Amino acid sequence: MSQQYGPPPGPPPAPAPGGWGPGPGTPGPGGWGPGPSRPPDRPRKSSRNQWIIMGCAVLAVVLVAVGVVLLVTGGGQDAGPVSQQTPDPVGTLYTPSPTPTPNDSKGPNDTGVEVGWGVWFTPAKGWLPDWDKSKGGKNYILQQFNARGLIDGYYWVRQTELYDAKGFAEHLVDIESNGMQGVRIGKGVACKPATPAVKACYALSYTGVWVAKNGKKIAMQGFVTAYQDQFDRVTATDAALETRVYKRRVNELMYMNNSVVKSF
Repeated sequence: MSQQYGPPPGPPPAPAPGGWGPGPGTPGPGGWGPGPSRPPDRPRKSSRNQWIIMGCAVLAVVLVAVGVVLLVTGGGQDAGPVSQQTPDPVGTLYTPSPTPTPNDSKGPNDTGVEVGWGVWFTPAKGWLPDWDKSKGGKNYILQQFNARGLIDGYYWVRQTELYDAKGFAEHLVDIESNGMQGVRIGKGVACKPATPAVKACYALSYTGVWVAKNGKKIAMQGFVTAYQDQFDRVTATDAALETRVYKRRVNELMYMNNSVVKSF
């Protein structure tokens, strides 16, 4: 019997820490070396973590929006208004004056008969209101002495906004002289306004022969004076007398004309 040398009998040695299998990097049984190792599985993200991230993103957006609002408004209701720089104006700024309005209230020189638009006139002594109320404006007549229904003249105040002073004066002279014979119209005069309230003034005179229904011819002499105020309203005095009394009564016509001018 031959003697064998070896480890003494007893329990096998304890395995190395980590188990009995081959260690990392050691070839497995029957292999040529370590095979391609599969990458380790990534841990799945928890849905809870995703909701937390989304919530943080939304909160960040809200905070940024609040910051922008506070920056624009100045933060707080008690803060004063944010001063803004006004751009320099281009050219010259023009502020139109307020549009004036006519003052037609009664003044100290408004006596006698009210015509309209703040205009009055004072009839001369002996002149009476025309009995024909269908006529516009204010018309006064001078009755003949001891001749009921017959007149020596008239003084008629009329107003319009359809003409200027010159146009209205010419229009009235055409009307008054239309039924006369041998009409002669004098040269028109742009009279100087006697008051700043009168913008323009125009006067015309005329003569002619009026033929009555019974064929009687009566020589007449008259004039028209038109006054245009600052608001382009025109008041005209239309006056005429029989030629036989004109020189004696013309001062009465002038007196009434002056009362019209004073009332402007």
